[in-house]
Amino acid sequence: MAAIPLDILDRIRDLERQVRALMGSANTRPKMDEIQGGRVVIGDGGSLTMRTPEGKDLMYLGRVWPDRAGGQYQQGLVVRRDDGTLALTVWTGDSKDLPVQPIRMWDAKGNVIFAEDARNFGLAKPFIPYPLPTPEDTGKWESTSSTSWTTLYNGNAIVQHPKLYCLIAATAGGELRLLVDDRQVGPTSKNGGLEFSEYIGAEYDSHVTFKVQARALNSNSTVRCSPRALYGVLS
Repeated sequence: MAAIPLDILDRIRDLERQVRALMGSANTRPKMDEIQGGRVVIGDGGSLTMRTPEGKDLMYLGRVWPDRAGGQYQQGLVVRRDDGTLALTVWTGDSKDLPVQPIRMWDAKGNVIFAEDARNFGLAKPFIPYPLPTPEDTGKWESTSSTSWTTLYNGNAIVQHPKLYCLIAATAGGELRLLVDDRQVGPTSKNGGLEFSEYIGAEYDSHVTFKVQARALNSNSTVRCSPRALYGVLS
């Protein structure tokens, strides 16, 4: 029998190892949960959907409905909580009259708590009032010498936050309180100004009436006051 060179045997053994490796890799499922050094591209009106184990949509990214005028795809983003309620959207429900997609945030009860102005600029919600300038001369502040509660200021607002921050400047000589729809919110001041942060006790988006009331400590005193700030704040 002719002698077989060792290098040929080595090559055969290498080929056998390679064949076994190929057979093993053919029966091994590749990793599907990692992307290393690359990117995923979803085009041509496709979308990416994430669902909970119960089958509820959690996030939707890509083509959203309705389509734009002429049948053009609308691309957007919809994010939900795991209970199915909306949390964040970049989407328009009226692509004809409101073509710009506003960014909106939703609370768990379905209220829009943040939205950009899709027709101009800045915020659409929440509504943020500018504090009204008031006189520096205390002699021009509203006043009362009555020892009974007297309304000195009256105003209206739309509730956007769960709590209220209140700041009212006052002279000595009486007490102050703030009413929301004729119900006192916060403490009663004692012979001076009033400042507090308290739950407003009204539903979101409801219209309320504020009243600043004062009363003199006695029949010989006078109390003067001027509202400086009424802000909606977080809880």
